[in-house]
Amino acid sequence: MPRHSKNNTASSVFTYHESHTLEYGTKRCMEQQRLGRDSFRNYDACFLCLQTARDPVCCAEGHLACRECMYENILQQKQAIVLEQKMIDMKNQESEQQKLQEELEAKRVILDNFDKTQHSMLGARQRLTIKDELKDDSTTEKNKANEKKRKLSDDTRSPQEQEVEKTAAQLKKEKEEAAKPKIGSFWVPSVTPAADPSALKATKIQVLCTAVEKTHPLSIKSLIDVKFQKEDGSKSKNVCPACLKTLTNASKLSVLRNCGHVICNHCIGMFVTKSKKCYVCEQKAKSKDIIDMSPEGTGFSSASTTAVAEKFNLAFQ
Repeated sequence: MPRHSKNNTASSVFTYHESHTLEYGTKRCMEQQRLGRDSFRNYDACFLCLQTARDPVCCAEGHLACRECMYENILQQKQAIVLEQKMIDMKNQESEQQKLQEELEAKRVILDNFDKTQHSMLGARQRLTIKDELKDDSTTEKNKANEKKRKLSDDTRSPQEQEVEKTAAQLKKEKEEAAKPKIGSFWVPSVTPAADPSALKATKIQVLCTAVEKTHPLSIKSLIDVKFQKEDGSKSKNVCPACLKTLTNASKLSVLRNCGHVICNHCIGMFVTKSKKCYVCEQKAKSKDIIDMSPEGTGFSSASTTAVAEKFNLAFQ
C-alpha cells in the first residue's frame, strides 16, 4: 500500500477511508443497527399529539388517536376545504367578470368599426376594393367557404357571437403584446405568468387521515372507540384480554370494529377467527371487522416500513 494512499487528494472522488472520515453523504442504518426507543411512537400513542391517547379512537385503517385530537383535525380540514372552495369561487367570479368586460369591449370595437365604414367617405371605395380582391381569389375563397360550412355545422353559435369572440381574442392578444416588457427582466413580479383560471380545481375535497404517507378518507361516523384492558395494579400498562400478556411495540395487535376491544393477533387467530365472536363481549365479528393496528415497530429499523435513520453532511472540496 502506498504511503499516502489514505490521504489522496488528486482523485476526483472520495476514497472509502475519506468518506468515512468526513461522514460525507447519506448514511442509512443497517438492519442490525438500533434506532432507540425514542425513534418510535408507542403503540397506544396518538399520531397527532404523540402522547398517550386519551379516550382513544381509531380510523378504519387502525390509526390510533385521541378523540379530541381527531375531532379537532377533522374540523380544521373541513374549514380548510370550505375556505379553499370559497377562494376558487371568487377566482371563477373574477374570471367571469373579466370575460364579460372583454366581450363588452369587443362589441364596442365592432360598433366603432361599423360606424367608421358606414359614415366615412372612403367606406364605399374600401368595399369596392374588397370585392375586387374576392373576385381574384375566388378559388381559395370557395375552399374556405366549404371549411366554414363544416365548422358552422359543428358550431351552434350565431355569427354575431363568433365575431364577438374572435374580436375579444384579438384584443386580448394585442393587450398581451403591449404588456410585454421592452427589457427582458424575468425577476419583475408584474411580468411573471399567471395561472389559467379555467384550470383551477379544489385540491382537497374530503377529509383525509394523514397518519401514513398514503392517505385515505376519514369521517366521524367511521371512527371506532378503542378499548384497552388495563393490567392489574397498573394504570399505564395494557394487556391482551385473552392471553394477559403485556402489550408493547413488539406486539402485533388488532381491534374489532363492532366492539372496539384490542386483542393480540395470536389470540385473534385462536379464538376470534374460528368462533367469529369477540373473546371479551362475544359480539359477532367477521373477518372484515378485524382491523390491524400494529405499532410502528421495535428498536430495530428492520421492524418498521417507514422509519429510516439518515445522516447527511456537506463536504467542500
